[in-house]
Amino acid sequence: MKFDLYQNKNALIIGGGHGIGLALVKQLLEISPEYKVVATYRVSANAMELVKLHQDYPEQLRIFMIDPTSQTAVSDLSIDLSDSEKFDLIINSVGLLHSDNLSPEKSIRSFSTDLFMEVMKVNTVVTPLVAKYFEKFLRRGCASALVSISAKVGSIQDNKMGGWHSYRASKAALNMLVKNISIEFAQKRNNCIVLALHPGTTDTNLSKPFTTNTSYKVHTPEETAKNILKVINHREISDSGKFLSWDGSEIEW
Repeated sequence: MKFDLYQNKNALIIGGGHGIGLALVKQLLEISPEYKVVATYRVSANAMELVKLHQDYPEQLRIFMIDPTSQTAVSDLSIDLSDSEKFDLIINSVGLLHSDNLSPEKSIRSFSTDLFMEVMKVNTVVTPLVAKYFEKFLRRGCASALVSISAKVGSIQDNKMGGWHSYRASKAALNMLVKNISIEFAQKRNNCIVLALHPGTTDTNLSKPFTTNTSYKVHTPEETAKNILKVINHREISDSGKFLSWDGSEIEW
């Protein structure tokens, strides 16, 4: 059984207010007038383009402002949606690398408990909360997909440079949760393909301070969204539990 992006036309994007999440919303809306998308955002000031999209696609797009790290907020969203709602695709694109008050550590001397806990919360708890409260919304008659945007720096095997302690640890923890959820969902035989996906270096606010001197190809959010959907499309149930890169290659845990 394979996931078919063009046959399945109901998606939930957590973190659709800007960056990769917003680009994913745009790509999905362009697939077909029949495509229905539910998208969440956290801060109104950062989601003006998503709000405009909602005005342009009122029949296709519904938007909700929530804090996705809040168990109450995620639970309330699941209650607000009809029990008859079914999703073929759920993507968690929420992530935190830096903010006005924190930046990734270059040395262990910069380690901070507050920084670690904030990065860990944002990058780690959203996926299990979404899996907990939205499993019941997954369509059962065909292959569905639950995808979390991870990062290659979360690979323990691939880590050759060190640093970025909190971000690396949070993505490694996310990867473990993705693996755990994939095992549980397989036992329940709910036909859901659970994936961790490295999007590649993307020109967003998250990565902008670190892309000036990078040797990696820097993708636009639109390119990244296309790559992500291409990787997900036609995945088989046997792919569940994998950690994949934007080009479809598998990354070591």
